Amino acid sequence: MKTLVSHSKPTIGVEEIKAAVDTLSNLELTAGTKVKEFEKIFSEYIGINAIATSSGTSALHLALIAIGISKNDEVIIPSYTCVAVAFPVLYQQAKPILADVNDDYNISVKDIKRKITKKTKAVIVPHMFGYPADLDEIKEICEEKDIYLIEDCAQSIGATYNDKKVGTFGDISIFSFNATKMMTTIQGGMVCTNNSDWIQIFKDLRYHDQLRSLEDADLRLKYSYRMSDVGAAMGVVQLKKLGYFIKRRREIASLYREGLNDMVMHPRESSEKRHVYFRYVIKIPYPSLAVIEKLREQNVICEIMHMPPLPRRVLLKEFNKDAEFPKAEEIINFTISLPIYPSLKDEEATYIADIFNKTMEGMR
Repeated sequence: MKTLVSHSKPTIGVEEIKAAVDTLSNLELTAGTKVKEFEKIFSEYIGINAIATSSGTSALHLALIAIGISKNDEVIIPSYTCVAVAFPVLYQQAKPILADVNDDYNISVKDIKRKITKKTKAVIVPHMFGYPADLDEIKEICEEKDIYLIEDCAQSIGATYNDKKVGTFGDISIFSFNATKMMTTIQGGMVCTNNSDWIQIFKDLRYHDQLRSLEDADLRLKYSYRMSDVGAAMGVVQLKKLGYFIKRRREIASLYREGLNDMVMHPRESSEKRHVYFRYVIKIPYPSLAVIEKLREQNVICEIMHMPPLPRRVLLKEFNKDAEFPKAEEIINFTISLPIYPSLKDEEATYIADIFNKTMEGMR
């Protein structure tokens, strides 16, 4: 294939472009009617109250503030995930405590139990690459230990656990609408909960100078965490297309599952957990970098996700001294992420599978 096949690509149509242009023409730019409309339909989709933010990271930061995370508190996060999960913990001068992960790339229940101390105040649980974590067990642990559960759904909107949408199990859930996520508002996020007190905190903190009373206005530091109306207008359109986006991703995943040879381990699938395939990450018997370089020579761009891994990050090492994360290291060294996005064509997916198979055979 002569044309370069990108690893990821946003799916933007004429409807999104029109929505953005109309919003610009109406001079609605910041946290206006379109943001309110997007919040309303997103709340209806997820099933709990939703507040729009400037990013998934800002949504997570507001969540941590609402539950009272502060200096020296411990927050358990996975050893294998986006580093943006750790940053808001550090913003609050709290300690990100890493727990290793499972073969499905999600946080290990066993290691959560090992890492809980008297200082543990919350667990952040990303549903990696669109596959739900072990929510029932994690929720039971959090309730037993009186620990907050925050679901990170940045990669998993539309995924379900026992027919219930992810994002509705935790005390708070957050979503991301960055350019290559399941759906996009260019930049943006959402923080969701049914706790009315926390909702008020989210609204208050995402923008300064909303409260006119001096006493109320200076209760807390405020942030510029608003979503733009232009982004929200696109989000309204994208959310309506989300069902198709998921359907198309699952179709491409089926092509990979059928077309790739038996030298790979495919992403997990189960009857109780519905995968939405934000990424199609496979385990391989050879070092990831070597395979990626050979595929690039054939115009197929694949990636190693979440490099460098959290255990190697200087900012996190001091909180996780002497801890080992064998599963995270194995995943980093022996997995690659194949291209998957709604606009990827069947023939492109078939070509990728064919080139991958030939590459693997050549490395035997």
